[in-house]
Amino acid sequence: MTAPKMVTLLPSTDVDLGRWLMQHWDLPYREKPHAPIFHVLALLWNGVGKDDYPLLVGPDYKIPTVDKFLTELDPKAPADRRLVPDAEAEPALNSEVMDFQKSARFDMGGGVVHWAYYHFLQHRKVVWPSITTGVPWWEVGFLSLGGYPVIKGLMFKALKLSAEDAAQSLDTVRKAFDATDTRLADGRQFLYGDRLTIADLAFAASAAPMVLANGYGGHLPALEACPPEMQTVFQELRTRPSGAFIQRMYDSYRLAA
Repeated sequence: MTAPKMVTLLPSTDVDLGRWLMQHWDLPYREKPHAPIFHVLALLWNGVGKDDYPLLVGPDYKIPTVDKFLTELDPKAPADRRLVPDAEAEPALNSEVMDFQKSARFDMGGGVVHWAYYHFLQHRKVVWPSITTGVPWWEVGFLSLGGYPVIKGLMFKALKLSAEDAAQSLDTVRKAFDATDTRLADGRQFLYGDRLTIADLAFAASAAPMVLANGYGGHLPALEACPPEMQTVFQELRTRPSGAFIQRMYDSYRLAA
């Protein structure tokens, strides 16, 4: 039987979380990545909305977004692979984990997206692998033949990117790291409870571009390839307990698998 396809925006943090979930649950899939803007066309072609990624498409089903992955696929996983604490057996833990993963993905994650895109998009050579690796040839052709400035302009307009916005977004990320540093200060292995949950993976994937985490599936650049102002931020956040936690999650639960 052919594995379902997963339609993705190649560099997206939620997409990398989706890849991670599929790996964790040991579910085969075929990724169909797209460059920014082109991913919207691919999603519309598959009959869903512009924000419905990652999109898992099987012979008789479509599962859009990480939220749907969690509600539809996590309950079917073996008990020792489930990432969402049982709402009836562990209501308090379920509430804490689900609230945190939402904040990590959308609050801190929004800051990551705005800061990273503002800086990365200004350096075509640095960001090129993150938007072209494995995407359809016509997307690469368009970007190569003068289309990159168009895509960059559309993204800057859609996300309202600016230097001021990037600075505010970095502050949002640092505050999230502050809170997680405090949580990790007692030496705990996981953010909530005594086992791996979606809180751990959501934080790690959502913040991975801020530390250039090894193992991230969105083809992040090497530190030395980035401009100095970006390197300073990456190095700062890598030294934080939260930064070390992110790489530990990738080392232990992504690369090791």
